Amino acid sequence: MREWIYGRNAVMEALQAKRREVFTLLLAVGIEEKGRIQEILKLAAARKCKIERVPKERLTKMGDNPQGVALEVSGYPYVDLSDILLLAQQRQEDLFILMLDMIQNPQNLGTLLRSAEA
Repeated sequence: MREWIYGRNAVMEALQAKRREVFTLLLAVGIEEKGRIQEILKLAAARKCKIERVPKERLTKMGDNPQGVALEVSGYPYVDLSDILLLAQQRQEDLFILMLDMIQNPQNLGTLLRSAEA
């Protein structure tokens, strides 16, 4: 299964985490290739990700405020709760689980996950 991640922070996090396969990076035509976009391009090139420049309108159709960038990725590799419990026990670590329901904005989810990780 493939899906699209959009927005500068979400795309950057997906590229850095290396938990998913990456397929295509879409950039809005005319976007300035500096700052976060420059970092995204470097990471995408290092992962041998195909890069396409597309009209901004194509990205706008993908969701609210894509910020000129979207990344096609494989599905997220989830694990069972029992595996999480077992790993925490093996490592003798305190257990920390974040449970969410009805998240509608992927950027809110990314913010919650980054906050939990910190």
